[in-house]
Amino acid sequence: MKGVKQSVFVLKSEELIEGEPQDVVVNGNVVLVARIGGEIYAVEGICTHAYAELIDGDLDEHCLVCPLHFACFDIRNGIVLEGPANVPLTTYEVEERDGKIWINE
Repeated sequence: MKGVKQSVFVLKSEELIEGEPQDVVVNGNVVLVARIGGEIYAVEGICTHAYAELIDGDLDEHCLVCPLHFACFDIRNGIVLEGPANVPLTTYEVEERDGKIWINE
């Protein structure tokens, strides 16, 4: 049914360590999931500037740095904090319940 969000199980809560992002695949899309300050965030896992897997970059607090050209994105909302990227990352709604992490698509 169109317009209805579907939750996709991606990880057990215990598998997502604070400050250590992980890649998951949701309907063929690479999604980077990270726990920062106790909150869980999920953004597209490929840089919007040039193809680079963001899991290979660095995460410094809320700044997710691309390994290729060092663009920086805010993992909380996908906004570009520093170029050369100028297109924000897609963000995903995340839920943690019953010891599991779910992404709503």
